[in-house]
Amino acid sequence: MNAIAMPTLPGGLDTSNVFGVGFTDYSDTSNLIFTSGGWLKQYNGTEVKNVVPAADDTSPAPANTLTTINTRGLKYVWVFTGHIFVSDGTDMMWYSKRYHYDYFPGGVQYFRFIRDNDYVTGPGIDFGGLCLIPMRRGWGVITGETFDDGDSSNPFRANQYLNTSNGNVSARGFTKITYPSGQQTIAYLSDNGVHEVYDTGIDSVETSGTRQYSTRNLMDNKIDFNKYRFTDAEKAAAVAYFDSINGRLMVAIDRDTTHYVFVYDTQNQEWYLWRLPWTIKSLSEFNGAMYMGNTTGHLHTFSEDLYTDWDQSAKTSGTTVKMEIATGLLSAEFTGESSYWHYLIVEAQMWNVPSSLDYKIVYGAGAIEADSALQTEIFVWNVTAWNEGQWANIQYTDNVNQAKRRKIHKKGKYLQVFFKNDRNEPMTILRYRLEGTSSGIGG
Repeated sequence: MNAIAMPTLPGGLDTSNVFGVGFTDYSDTSNLIFTSGGWLKQYNGTEVKNVVPAADDTSPAPANTLTTINTRGLKYVWVFTGHIFVSDGTDMMWYSKRYHYDYFPGGVQYFRFIRDNDYVTGPGIDFGGLCLIPMRRGWGVITGETFDDGDSSNPFRANQYLNTSNGNVSARGFTKITYPSGQQTIAYLSDNGVHEVYDTGIDSVETSGTRQYSTRNLMDNKIDFNKYRFTDAEKAAAVAYFDSINGRLMVAIDRDTTHYVFVYDTQNQEWYLWRLPWTIKSLSEFNGAMYMGNTTGHLHTFSEDLYTDWDQSAKTSGTTVKMEIATGLLSAEFTGESSYWHYLIVEAQMWNVPSSLDYKIVYGAGAIEADSALQTEIFVWNVTAWNEGQWANIQYTDNVNQAKRRKIHKKGKYLQVFFKNDRNEPMTILRYRLEGTSSGIGG
C-alpha cells in the first residue's frame, strides 16, 4: 500500500471515539464533519480544525448557538435532508441551517426525545425518508424535511417512536443491510441479540401513503445470544458492518482475548459464528476487498489463501489457526433406550493444496477418533502424496469430496461429533449426515 499522509490535528482529538459524515455545503464545498466528544470539527482535505461558528444572522433571525452547543461535548453527527445533526448523547439533538455546518439557530432548531429517561446511543440514520434515532430503550423518529428561516411547508416532527422496547445498545452496533430481493432494513444490536427495523409494506388506512415500520429479532430460534452473557460494556463496544460484496451482516463483540463475530447471511437468513485472532474496531470496503481496523494500528483483510495468522507479509512466522467444530448433542429417539449408530457421511469442499479433516465421535460408552480421515485434497499425479488425496472431476463447477460412509457401529442414547484441523490447511464443511437405527421401542 502507498504511504498514508496524515492530516494535522491542531489541538488533537477530544477522544478516540470519532464519528464523521461527508457534507457539501451551500457553496458546493465538500468537508468531512466529525465529532469526538468535544467541539464540532471539520477536515477540508488539508487540515483538521474546530468548526468556526458563523456570524449571527441579522435580527430578528435566531442567533448562532454553536459555541454553546460545543461546550456540551458532542458525541454524534449525521446528515438528514441537507442539515447537520449533532447530539451529546443525552435526549437532546440540534440541527444546523440547511446546507450549513457552522450555524445552529438557537432556541428553535433542536429536539428532545423525552420518554422513559431514554438517551441517544448513536448517529441518526436515514431510512425510507425518515430519520431514525437509535436510543437505549427504543428508536425515535424524525419526519418532515426542514423548518428553516420560517419555512414550515414540511416541518420536522420529532414526537414519534417505533413500537419497541428493544433499543440500540452500541453506537457502532447498527447498520443498513440489503437482502437479495432488494429489501433494505436496519440491523441493530439490542440486549437480547440482533434485531432489525423493517418496512412492513402496509399503508395506514387513516393516513394514506404513511408507511408502517416494525422490528423483529433476527436471532429468534437461530442463536441463543443470552447464553454468552455479554456484559453491557462488551455489547456497547460492538461493531456492526454489512459486507455488500458477499451479502453478510457482521456483528463483532470482544471478550478479553476471545473475539466473536456473529455473521448473518442475507441469502439464506442463517447465522454463523466466527472466532478471529484479533479484535475488530472498524470495517470498510475498498476496490472489492474488505479491510478491518483494530488495536494493532494495522489494516487486516481476509484472504482465501491464508490459513495462518501471520505476523508479517513475508509469512515466515505466525500462529496456526486451529479449526475445531462440535455438533450439538444428538439423539435419534427419546425412549430411554440406546440407538445403534452406523455411519457418518461428510461433504466438504476440495482444494488444490493439502487438506484433510480429523474427527472424533463420542457415543454412550466411549469415543472413536480418526486423524486425517476425510481427504479433501484434489489428487494431482506426481504432486500429491499417495493416500492423501482424492480423484476429482474438474468439469464440476464446484469441487466437493466423494463423500463416503465412515463406520461407527456403536450404541448410545446420545452422540456428538467433533471436527478439527490444526495443520494450517483450508477446510470448508458443506454438510454432514448420520445414519443409524432406533431401538424399536415406541416413543
